[in-house]
Amino acid sequence: MIIEKTKSMREQAYDILRKMILAGEIPPGERIKEIEYSQKFQISRTPIREALRMLELEGLVESNETGGVLVKKVTGGELQELYRIRIALEDIVLEEVVKYATEDDLAVIERIIRDTEEQMEKKNDRNVFRLFSRFNLELYRISRLQKVTEMVKNMTSYLEQIRRMSIENKDRQRAAFADHAEMLMLIKKKDLESLIALNHKHLTRSMDFVSKYYVQINEPNPE
Repeated sequence: MIIEKTKSMREQAYDILRKMILAGEIPPGERIKEIEYSQKFQISRTPIREALRMLELEGLVESNETGGVLVKKVTGGELQELYRIRIALEDIVLEEVVKYATEDDLAVIERIIRDTEEQMEKKNDRNVFRLFSRFNLELYRISRLQKVTEMVKNMTSYLEQIRRMSIENKDRQRAAFADHAEMLMLIKKKDLESLIALNHKHLTRSMDFVSKYYVQINEPNPE
């Protein structure tokens, strides 16, 4: 992997490291060694160090007592807090979606849902996750709320790795798909009250599943 000089080396190192963290290629708790990644990227350690500072400001890594930098582990409490914030923000998003969604917008969402069902039948979890994310992004686009959308995207990026793994659970996958299909129907009917209520249930179920899963793999048994 070689860093090209189209952007600053710091920015490129930041982009690549961020993608690797969010994709789970560098897992929570793992130390990021400057010398190791400077060799991988074939650049000096300085832009790696600067990229790590940017990632620390974003909350994706943290420094430990020995001066090392680790990929940050999100606690169960932090997960629940992030979900509660997302629920509140998406109330605002959905209000605007019901107001502004056009026939063309609804056709795009219908196509995403059809493609999702097709990928579920093929058991292609990677594409299912990608299409679930596209469904959300399409709602954010329709809402025309740029700042709210940026806030939701930044928040959910921390959960990307865990959400990706949770989608591999077929029961959770089918439940999420059914919620998306019903949400489309409610948007068509412009039934905002039912739409918001369904989204609360949808995200609460996701929060409960992800929180339980995350605790199981990251927090030691007290016994």
